[in-house]
Amino acid sequence: MAKQVCQKYTISMGELCSGSRRRAVVEARGSMSWVAVRELGYSGADVARFLGVTNSCVTRFVASAAKPDIDDLIKNL
Repeated sequence: MAKQVCQKYTISMGELCSGSRRRAVVEARGSMSWVAVRELGYSGADVARFLGVTNSCVTRFVASAAKPDIDDLIKNL
């Protein structure tokens, strides 16, 4: 799934798993967090560890009221 997110947002895997604050990277991280926790059932701590961010960062992404535009990513799971 991480590769699909990277392709959709045209970023590298290294950028996704870094602490970068670039807009595309933050959006990709948010989408990945939302799908991993809400759709796939991973814990926020596991997702945070993989992405190289804090637990609160993942919690904020997941708790946001708006579902990210990721329908094409969910279909391919």
